[in-house]
Amino acid sequence: MNSKERVKLAFDHQEPDRVPIYELSIDNPTAAYVLGRPTLCGFGGYVRGVQQNQAIVNGTFNQYTEQRVQDLIELWNKLDLDVFPQAIPVPRNPQIPIVVDDFHWKFKSPEFDQWSLYGYSPRADTYDEIDSSLNQGGLAELLRVTEILEDTDPDLGEWDFSPVDIFVRELGQDRFVMGQIDVEIGSTYCWAEHFLIGLLQEPDLIHRYLDARLKHALVVAEETLKRGVDGMEGGYDWAYNQGPMFSPKLFEEFVFPRLKKITDLCHRYGVPYVKHSDGNVNSLLDGMVKAGVDGFQAIEPRAGMDIVQLKKDYGDQLTLVGNVDCSTVLVNGPESAVREQTEMIIKKVGPGGGFLLSSSNSIHPGVKPEYYLAMLDAARQFGNYPLQ
Repeated sequence: MNSKERVKLAFDHQEPDRVPIYELSIDNPTAAYVLGRPTLCGFGGYVRGVQQNQAIVNGTFNQYTEQRVQDLIELWNKLDLDVFPQAIPVPRNPQIPIVVDDFHWKFKSPEFDQWSLYGYSPRADTYDEIDSSLNQGGLAELLRVTEILEDTDPDLGEWDFSPVDIFVRELGQDRFVMGQIDVEIGSTYCWAEHFLIGLLQEPDLIHRYLDARLKHALVVAEETLKRGVDGMEGGYDWAYNQGPMFSPKLFEEFVFPRLKKITDLCHRYGVPYVKHSDGNVNSLLDGMVKAGVDGFQAIEPRAGMDIVQLKKDYGDQLTLVGNVDCSTVLVNGPESAVREQTEMIIKKVGPGGGFLLSSSNSIHPGVKPEYYLAMLDAARQFGNYPLQ
């Protein structure tokens, strides 16, 4: 049984030959440790921010993308993971950043007359938007941007789908390859305050903005599906450790109807949709199921997400993807604790299928490579069906 067959059986809530292994992303130093050289894998700030921006400024973005694609393929093959969830297109002509200093870059969009300021933190290896015209302009600026989006037709010519084609060709013969799409809520950006205020004070504007964003996202997602991916994954975080970024009632109004459009698209192509989110989303799970979500990934223990209880409550409705703790044992070890937790999760959540093993989020820069490899080794030792 190859990886693709194994994963499809798991999504069908059947038991394959062994528990499939999934990972959202693998950053350095683990990727470099496995491949024995520097890599462009993962979404750590240095790779996704500093190196990518340098490549754009130097006119070598295509070479950067080609190397990143090859690094990811080599890494997934070397680790023999069953699912590859990063088959996404890249901008054909990315915006050229204005270099403010070694750790800050400003992007200006002549089409939208917008700007964004991004910063990199070497200590945390994070790269994030720290200010923008939307943050400065508030709801008035959001209205202007929304009107531009509404008047702009999606243009597939803006996107280079060659990375998707390469991943499908090189990995998709025997592995389960996934693209990405999600409802892109503004509460994840530096202008979150204005988005949250808008939910209550300007709901019509927020509806218009989300529809305009989704219009473009659906076109890109369908083109990705046409190129032969096996599923789609949504990567935006919807919650903090204590609960959702806004009330479940507002998710019912603003998010889940649009999420249903995404899952409907996936199901028309006969593929599953997996929702990723950090944080405590217990109060959102019923809405996710009603919206047609097939799987849920991350399931953070430190946020009060109990994968064993989720199996009891949703095991016949959701395929669960998780959840060896990447905030504790995969960082601090020891290896015996990693193996013990991996075995426990497999034995309690694996019976009956509907389960893929992964970390509780991703293999971020703080994960010790030896502990991640111990997790994989334990998965292959204890994950063979029938589970003992």
